[in-house]
Amino acid sequence: MKCRFLWSTRVLLALSRILVILIVFSIFQSCSIFRTNPKKPGKQPSFSQEMILLGEMTKYRSCFDVYYYDISVQVFPSEKSIKGYVQILSRATEDFDTLQIDLHPNFEILQLISGETGEHLNYSRQERAVFIENPQQKGSEFTLEIAYEGKPLKAKRPPWRGGFVWKKDKEKNPWIAVACESDGASIWWPLKDHTADEPDSMRMHYTVPSDLIAVGNGQLKGTETVGDSTTYDWFVSYPINTYNATIYVGNFVKITDQYEGINGKLLDLTYYVLPNHVDTAKKHFQQVDTILRVFEKKFGEYPWYQDGFKLVESPFAGMEHQSAIAYGSGYENAPNFPIDWLLVHETAHEWWGNAVTAEDLADVWLQEGFATYAEILYMEEIYGYGTSIDELDYREIFIKNKYPVVGIKGRRWFHFRKNSDVYNKGAWILQTLRETIDNDELFFDIISAFYKENKYHTVTSEDFIELVNRKTRKDYNWFFDQYLHNNSIPVLQVHWEYGEPATFVRTRS
Repeated sequence: MKCRFLWSTRVLLALSRILVILIVFSIFQSCSIFRTNPKKPGKQPSFSQEMILLGEMTKYRSCFDVYYYDISVQVFPSEKSIKGYVQILSRATEDFDTLQIDLHPNFEILQLISGETGEHLNYSRQERAVFIENPQQKGSEFTLEIAYEGKPLKAKRPPWRGGFVWKKDKEKNPWIAVACESDGASIWWPLKDHTADEPDSMRMHYTVPSDLIAVGNGQLKGTETVGDSTTYDWFVSYPINTYNATIYVGNFVKITDQYEGINGKLLDLTYYVLPNHVDTAKKHFQQVDTILRVFEKKFGEYPWYQDGFKLVESPFAGMEHQSAIAYGSGYENAPNFPIDWLLVHETAHEWWGNAVTAEDLADVWLQEGFATYAEILYMEEIYGYGTSIDELDYREIFIKNKYPVVGIKGRRWFHFRKNSDVYNKGAWILQTLRETIDNDELFFDIISAFYKENKYHTVTSEDFIELVNRKTRKDYNWFFDQYLHNNSIPVLQVHWEYGEPATFVRTRS
């Protein structure tokens, strides 16, 4: 793709013009991500009251911090409904009278009590927001206990338009999963539904018919069968973003393996697949060892050694559920390479999105752009730099430039179709930064430091920019202002006089 240039008024020889163009393209190769301004820039969406209530960190949400969830959910496949009981353990960060949790109005609240006193608490509901009267003083710890039931939303286009997926496998067994990154976990359980608040750990008890298996995040601690139902007890021993907490239900076969990490640690690999895909999965998932090894080399140690690494065959394409990735791409590799891009991308999210999470979905490029660039780095490691750039050039054609990469904060909004640039343009921004810094050792030090300094935390684009400026000892705010906050193509000014080196003026919109 071509950049537009503003030339000096001096008349240059035709050959000199060609030479300057070649020099500019050589140095600023990555400005090809800005082919053209869109014919019709994207319009800011009209945010519903629900999206505002879910997206804003109001005083009813900032007043407390959740450090632990204990959720129990029973799934009724024939009714396509669930029934649950959730304990929310929190700490007051300031004095307050009322707080907000979230639960989709599809669910009836059967009971809402104080865990300390057993007292039934007064509450009101607005959209998904549940405003609870439960006065606390700063520093106090308290528990909310909520019983609920109902039919969760059915996913319209998982994982981007999320909800529950109720399908059956070829043997007519129930095959169930959920995806809720865009929509929030409150579409199926009550919680403080904001990406900025991650619990330190989490327990999940999933009850299903005994002829099925329920898979969750983390470690399987045990099972218990009562009558014709079995409860699977899962425990997450690390912080987890709540949209990554998940459940799968199906007639799964369990496959186990191990991976020896770069630091000599052994990581348990577990794959839950449908019975007719066992042999295919064993062969196809041999890629996992190489993928993990490349990413540990590039970014740092896999973040969930205690909880293992799981792939679960799902009735939709895929989703990066922490330590329990949804895999549904049909065990197919790319046409020209023995690479399953979905497997590579979702595994990259264990670093970018799960361990390091955007505080607000407006900065979701920190997850999707980094994970997409991880695919390019994986290809570079296996097939060489030139091949990886060919792949990056191909993906450049999908950049739309309709919206700035960084979205509108305080709104629960991540629409793949409207703003897919967080993927490919996000990856190109990182490549452009790499070329601009022009020091691979420094660039990869920045990337690995961003991971290591922010592992198990939420971040903003400003956190990444601060790290770049600190590591390079230069001011790159101009770079990120253009590439993150402006969807217009850049204009590069070049001043050149015969016999003198070219002077490049800062990129501007």
